[in-house]
Amino acid sequence: MSQQTRRMRRAKRLAAPLVLACLSATLLNGTASAAGGHTDQVAAGSHWSITRVAGGFRVTLDLDRPLPVTASAPSLAADGQSLGPATESADGRSLSLVTTDASVLTASSVTTDATVDGTAGASAPEPTAPDPTAPGAGADRSAPQGTPKVLPVDPSTPGPHRVAEAVYDFGDQAIPLLNIGGIRGELEGKIYLPDGGGRHPVVIFEHGRHSSCYGSGKPNPAGWPCLTSPTSTEQRFPIPSFLGYDAPARALASDGYVVVSISANAINASDNQLAADYGAQARGELILDTLRMLKKADAGAPAVYHDAFTDRDVNLGEALNGDVTPADLIGRFNFGDVGIMGHSRGGEGVVAASTLNDALPVAQQFGIRAVLPLAPVDYDRISLPNVATATVLPYCDGDVENLMGQHIVDDSRHAFADNVLRSAVLVMGANHNYFNTIWTPGGWPSGTSDDWAAADGADDPVCDPSSTTTTRLSPTQQVAVETAYVAGFFRLTLGNERQFQPLFDGSAVTAPSTAFAHITTTATQPAKSRVDINTFERSGSGVRVLGDATAHVCASMGGSGGVELPQAQPFCTTTLNEAAVPHWSPAQWAWNDPSSPMLHLTWASRTGQARVTVPPAARDVRGYDQISVKVAADEFVSTGTDLTITVVDGSGRTWSAPVSALNPQAVTRMPGVSSPWLRKVILQQVTIPTSALAGINRRDVREVRFTGARGADGTDSGGVYLSDLSLEDRAVGARVPAQQATVNVAAARVEEGSGPGTARVAAVLSRRVDHPVTADVSVFGSATGKAGVTMRQVTFAPGQVCVPVTVPTYGDALPSATASTSFKVSATDVTGAVMGDHGFGTLTVREDDGVTGGTPAPEVGVAGDPCREYAASLTPGRFQVTGTVAGATTTLRGSGYRAGESVEFTLGATSLGRAVADGAGRVRLVTTIPADTPSGTATFTATGAGSGYVTKAIQHVRSAH
Repeated sequence: MSQQTRRMRRAKRLAAPLVLACLSATLLNGTASAAGGHTDQVAAGSHWSITRVAGGFRVTLDLDRPLPVTASAPSLAADGQSLGPATESADGRSLSLVTTDASVLTASSVTTDATVDGTAGASAPEPTAPDPTAPGAGADRSAPQGTPKVLPVDPSTPGPHRVAEAVYDFGDQAIPLLNIGGIRGELEGKIYLPDGGGRHPVVIFEHGRHSSCYGSGKPNPAGWPCLTSPTSTEQRFPIPSFLGYDAPARALASDGYVVVSISANAINASDNQLAADYGAQARGELILDTLRMLKKADAGAPAVYHDAFTDRDVNLGEALNGDVTPADLIGRFNFGDVGIMGHSRGGEGVVAASTLNDALPVAQQFGIRAVLPLAPVDYDRISLPNVATATVLPYCDGDVENLMGQHIVDDSRHAFADNVLRSAVLVMGANHNYFNTIWTPGGWPSGTSDDWAAADGADDPVCDPSSTTTTRLSPTQQVAVETAYVAGFFRLTLGNERQFQPLFDGSAVTAPSTAFAHITTTATQPAKSRVDINTFERSGSGVRVLGDATAHVCASMGGSGGVELPQAQPFCTTTLNEAAVPHWSPAQWAWNDPSSPMLHLTWASRTGQARVTVPPAARDVRGYDQISVKVAADEFVSTGTDLTITVVDGSGRTWSAPVSALNPQAVTRMPGVSSPWLRKVILQQVTIPTSALAGINRRDVREVRFTGARGADGTDSGGVYLSDLSLEDRAVGARVPAQQATVNVAAARVEEGSGPGTARVAAVLSRRVDHPVTADVSVFGSATGKAGVTMRQVTFAPGQVCVPVTVPTYGDALPSATASTSFKVSATDVTGAVMGDHGFGTLTVREDDGVTGGTPAPEVGVAGDPCREYAASLTPGRFQVTGTVAGATTTLRGSGYRAGESVEFTLGATSLGRAVADGAGRVRLVTTIPADTPSGTATFTATGAGSGYVTKAIQHVRSAH
């Protein structure tokens, strides 16, 4: 996880000796296409170098050992100031990015936040943990303990079905992977098939980012496929991460669900280096490809894939190995009833799978009804519509330590007018790796670890498994929690087993098999089952403040490692480490997007009060189960605070209760002693049953008041964050099949220029819709540079399909060693639509002052309106051909191009040459048709290097003979 926590805290400790080298690989912040061997080095230290590139500077840091393959994503800093996300070199020993911040020229150090101490690849003894059957074993001893009710049934109890199991493997390079450098990957996994015949709901599991191979060869980067040296000095074998979820898979299969756990090793081997989004969409498309394969198997149709690695076709019968045959799979899958679970980066993968599925025509969609991200990353801030969602967050996560999966729920809950339950499940004492038994110490010969033990702050007694006061769960306990909540969620959402609903709707309950654990759930009920009194996302007249209270809507985090661009609202926190504020921590590819706005209420004494007006639609509460609000003690509360909730009717009669009596954890700081990653601020659910509102007129509720009260530490002052005050029924809701429009970014190409300037990038909507759509468009570079760290929220009005986004650029009058540099552009946090498969694009800056030691890139010309250029690129134009005899001269003429851009003419796949368009966008090339061109119809094409505009001419060519 490339988080700014690590940027500041680990920077100097983790820098390693550098062997200076020139990278010519794809860069994360930008792609610098070098020409020749000249490096144009302008600054260097003992372990880093800075070279001039088109549009800015490339910063390179070498490491003394390869990076471990984890969910983490690295970044670089110069003199302790963050420069942004970085890209790994192919061998994992170098990090690099492109910045336009000229201050790097005077840098005295370049450092990284990435863990390079090798611990992630080492095996460790299993930690000592309490007996899971012992009273209170694994319980959180630092947070207040309620007494949750125990469900009468357990979702992990084996069901009546016998389960057949088989691994299928169509080959290491059986399918092309989406948006990850044109590589191919494996189609492999394990099927858990219940007996009894008939169609069953389908659940797909996807593991996260982990080393793909192990053995005597270099363990990282894993490389794919796992190659054995011809001399046999290096033996490498795949790590079967997909086998690490047997317990929840078998529990679900025994209750009548077909479960398929899939392998994503090829993606893990290349995602940081080759995928603009670090592989989220590749992981999502892999899930859809798996469902397509299963659909063939279900129909009894040939399921044959060509493995490019072995250069052979593999059919389903050859692929299966175990107790399942192709005949067993015919007619067994209900593709209208699908759930998907993803762990770690697989968690973002399942979110991407659902949005990619939603972008398809309804007839081509799978019925994905439920998504469970397990300890997920959320680098892309992908908002997720139209599916029940339960995000599971492990409090002692040492890999995704800021629990960024909280954004999946926060960003989506009000972004769509859909009718589905969204939940965040917080598991105290759980870490990251123990959810996968292959990654757990003792589970495999290589690549296992306790991720928290490898993290900074590992000695905090709350999460340190060796502490006598630890809250940590043992591996066995953690798998028990995983099994109960994974099985329970899909049995609820796919099987309509409502007895498990309290585990996910915010109720204070536990499953019998997880009574040893401290688990809390916050929920946003389906739209049709709630009326929002006030979400506290925007300022307005609905909140009045009395006495010595203050209240304002805040968003995001500021201070060290927080949002770097100005935002409209005050920051919710400025003093805490980003790992301690999951609601507000910056996302990797949505760095400056405002996040999780809510109300920050403070009071100096018990006279301080906020009064919230109840809108007319929510005044009659009799038909609803509860009034609900989410609450967390603020960053300045040392141990605990308190406030009183009062409900007032139209006659002024009141009902009151302290929050500490309703849910004490909501007004108590989360546990933590020494680690800045702990004492996290996470909203907790506070509910008031409407049946409990004695003494007031429940037909006419007019106001909800929040009044300061004496806290657990004996003080009358305090502060809380408030979110989502609602009138609710507890429900699950349902997916309604619909095709979503998608937001994408069109590639843009500009000349560097000789100084500060601007470029424009087109954000585009895939089709016209009748409602507004918003997205946050970000360009990645440095905070102070003249191109980069730019974020703008764009709004597509009903019927609008393109919005231009202006980006500052940096230029100079000096040549460099690179022909062009590309900066990443993303469209994230979408409302009213979904991120498209081109949600990441590039802004390419061409070096226009000459390239030292190489050939300049073709001229891109004077950029025009990006929306017009994008529209023109969708429909090829026509150009004129004079002379069509092979071996003879011909004249090619086209128009509609940028002034000054280079246009390449081709005949089929053969280049005929280039010409530069004039000031009116006209282009003319006199050339010779190759003499060996055969007689017949041929296609001539002309493509603009800057605009991407294409014109064509279809002509009959006569042979020279």
